[in-house]
Amino acid sequence: MAAADKKKNSIVGTIIFVVFAAALIVGIYLSITRNRDKTSAESDAKTTEANLLISKDLSKDYPATVREVLRLYCRITKCLYNDDLSDGQLVSLVDQLRALYSDELLENNERNDMIAYVRGDISSYKSATRSIQSYSIDEAGQISYSEDRRQAVINMYFTIKNEKEKSFVRAAEEFILELDEGEKWKIVGWRLAEE
Repeated sequence: MAAADKKKNSIVGTIIFVVFAAALIVGIYLSITRNRDKTSAESDAKTTEANLLISKDLSKDYPATVREVLRLYCRITKCLYNDDLSDGQLVSLVDQLRALYSDELLENNERNDMIAYVRGDISSYKSATRSIQSYSIDEAGQISYSEDRRQAVINMYFTIKNEKEKSFVRAAEEFILELDEGEKWKIVGWRLAEE
């Protein structure tokens, strides 16, 4: 009988050991997974709209349509005027805007002058406590094309909030884009438009 008790105790001990080892392995796995999720969440927090826009390689992934070019323009503009950016981010975002411009528009807007202008405009915009709340772009059916379909006119609207006055203003702009030699839609110019 003593041998049978030893055998039972041995089996019970083995079962307890296996359960303890399994619990330890599950605990280690959960600890590693939790840390990985925390690291992933911290990484996601660092991926701001500015960083997403700056990392966009427009030489390889240029917007294919008039609307997509203008949508990217609006995203960059909203980021420039609303977000707290480092000087390097501001310069990189201005460079991304310039990548959407036609050669003629680039020739008439020297890079350093444009960066200085944007800095000053953002400063006065923020001191007036304004922010871009949203933007909208004409639908594809509302775009006017030239006869040869190499030039397009499209309207864009910013909704701007004035924090001091607690009011909203809708600003409309009319953009002219044209296909360049590489068949990319480039911004030729824009003006304030009547709604």
